[in-house]
Amino acid sequence: MKLSKSILIGAAAISLLPVSAFADGDSKSWDGQAAGERYTASGSSTADRVLTDDEIRDIITRAGANDENADVRYLGGPEAAIETTMCCENVEEQVETRTEIEETTEYIDAVTRRDIIQPVQRTLIQPITREVLQGSVEDITEDRVYETNRLDTRIERDDVPAVVENYIPQVTTENVEEVTETYYDVLTSREIIQPVERTTVVPVQRRIIRPVTETVTNEIRYETRTAPVQRETIEIPATIENVTEEVTTITEEQLTEKVIPYTAERNIYQPRTITTIQPVERQILRGTTESITEPTRYEEERLPLRVETEEAPNIVETITPKVTERTILEVEDVYIDNVTRNVIQPVVVTTIQPVVKEVLKGRTETITNATRYETETLATITESVMVPDTVVNYIPQVTEEYQEEYSETHFEAVTQRDIYQPVVRKIIQPIEIRKMNPKHETVTNPTRYETVRASLVVLNIGSPCYCD
Repeated sequence: MKLSKSILIGAAAISLLPVSAFADGDSKSWDGQAAGERYTASGSSTADRVLTDDEIRDIITRAGANDENADVRYLGGPEAAIETTMCCENVEEQVETRTEIEETTEYIDAVTRRDIIQPVQRTLIQPITREVLQGSVEDITEDRVYETNRLDTRIERDDVPAVVENYIPQVTTENVEEVTETYYDVLTSREIIQPVERTTVVPVQRRIIRPVTETVTNEIRYETRTAPVQRETIEIPATIENVTEEVTTITEEQLTEKVIPYTAERNIYQPRTITTIQPVERQILRGTTESITEPTRYEEERLPLRVETEEAPNIVETITPKVTERTILEVEDVYIDNVTRNVIQPVVVTTIQPVVKEVLKGRTETITNATRYETETLATITESVMVPDTVVNYIPQVTEEYQEEYSETHFEAVTQRDIYQPVVRKIIQPIEIRKMNPKHETVTNPTRYETVRASLVVLNIGSPCYCD
């Protein structure tokens, strides 16, 4: 048997375009965290020698993978065939021949009478037409009905807050500034090194064709053959023949079905829209302010230290991915059986040799002629059925809508009181000016794992089906 291999690889499988990418992590996040886990292949490794070196190199080459970083994992597969194809069927007949002699002695006298029996088989054909109901469902949608429900008015009134008293000092000040300068460190740029290990998983299916031969012995087929009758005749006198008919009547029914269509069920859909209107009155507070002026107060004040900090810019992050490619070929075996069947057909052929010996003897003989067949067609009988009433289903389809009607009113209340306090104040203002000192850092993120699953690669292994 010649072993041939062929490969069926689509365009997507050759270029290893992924069917599903980033199966172990998020493809859009670079937040400095490791994505997913490192892909762990199942099955046996190449070191287990489940596959030969030639098979491994052939799988890598046909899958379009890189031989340097490709890892072949053997997943095995069920021994049972997923598909069975009948390849050839050879039939051999084993013939056994037998001969049987049927000897009949016929006594013949001076026959004066012969009774002839004429078998007649009369077939009466009774045509019957049977009606069969075929129900159908009819859908009817009526016009939409609109309904409106108007609810009682809902009042939403603003709460009246407590009166806010604002003490407004009218200050006459003499300002003295004490200025000092300081520096602080600010991180302005960050270089992020992102290690990425990308694993490309290529599923490989080897479709192995196995030749299977089975032998089947059929049941014995019996054949009977009747040879021409051998008759040893003598001269007989003329006879009087009386013919008697034996009539056998067989009635056969020819059934014809007639389909009667009718509407068994009618669904009536009643669309209805119910609109609920909720009137809402919004009462809005309109606050007023009153003013009070108190007697002048004289004081001296030293203000707390005021810090003026130079605004730091946003951190500029530069992400540098370092990609490591890794290819895993997961090989699975499936089997296809090409069956060659040898059929042995035993045949037993029996030859019957009738032999009739005539012996002269006065008697009356009875002869049965060959059966005469007659056919008569009777009138057609129609079996009618009662058509049931249509079942009507009323199905309401209710759509509810909710609407609010807003209206606004205003009411007044005192919400703020301004109290003016004249103050003569001498203010000393210490000022600290903080300036930034830019810094740079380099960060290496944890390794990011990505899994890319390529399209299935199918390898056909085995010889085609040949029959002699």
